[in-house]
Amino acid sequence: MTSDGSITGPQQPRRPFPPLPTWRLRQYHDADFDEIARLRQEAFHSSSRESVRFSLSVPGATVFVAEARGTIVGTAVTLAFGQTAWIGGVVVTPAWQRRGIATALTERALEVGQARARTVLLLALGPARRLYEGLGFVYECTYGTWTLGGGQHEDRRLPASQTARQQASRPSSNAFALRSCLELDHLVTGEVREPYLRRVSEITEIALTRAGPQKRRGIAAAYAARLPWGAGPIISTDPSIGARLVRETLAADPAARIEFPDANAAGTALMSELGLKRIEDDYRMRVGPPLVGFHPEFVYRVLTPMLG
Repeated sequence: MTSDGSITGPQQPRRPFPPLPTWRLRQYHDADFDEIARLRQEAFHSSSRESVRFSLSVPGATVFVAEARGTIVGTAVTLAFGQTAWIGGVVVTPAWQRRGIATALTERALEVGQARARTVLLLALGPARRLYEGLGFVYECTYGTWTLGGGQHEDRRLPASQTARQQASRPSSNAFALRSCLELDHLVTGEVREPYLRRVSEITEIALTRAGPQKRRGIAAAYAARLPWGAGPIISTDPSIGARLVRETLAADPAARIEFPDANAAGTALMSELGLKRIEDDYRMRVGPPLVGFHPEFVYRVLTPMLG
């Protein structure tokens, strides 16, 4: 009995309170843009404010952020295209790494992807592969990243060659270029990436080459686009055209990073011929069934580092 007359039982050891969460996940707001752009630019060489704004504005994009103490410390994006979805832009600021934030962001992005698509894909950089394997992703193939390197870009500027182009000076011609581009893109990737490619066609010209092995099927042999912030995608079913487009890309931007699957043996041989150095490996991984109709041997530069 206590001094005030109340009765107490045997004292039990106090259970420690669970630690208060120091960060939370939520969806993106427009006011977050500056912090997300900063994170992406610090983490990814190819990011710029223009490219980040573009990726966040594509129809089908769902963006998550991790917030701690009023500051954005992590982000991830899901882009859904019918039967496929891609997860990308997963980044956590160094001071907040190893706290489960990247895993939580990927899990949320994966939930969205699986709700909208049969197959969810991503490109994992180096050590991140183990994280994604722990979440159920399986390895498909490896992509290499190549550059002229050595700080000698201007000295090693490659001569440009002429390419047949589908001019986009009239809306009708631009619409035709987009339609032809979508047909070839589907033939090579097995995906319907129209929301992204339509946005590309709104901001830049899509260059088409209609000669080559697909001519009889009425499908262009190659397409390429130079984006406002740098080199863009290159897809070609003809190795000679693919090589020409890569040369033109490097002539316009000697510092460009050329990213494509190792299954493109002609592309790898071209890198050696041009003296480019391999600086990075990315692992294409998926959850869900493999895509029917994916032809990595025809990819000479990815659509974006996020979308393979």
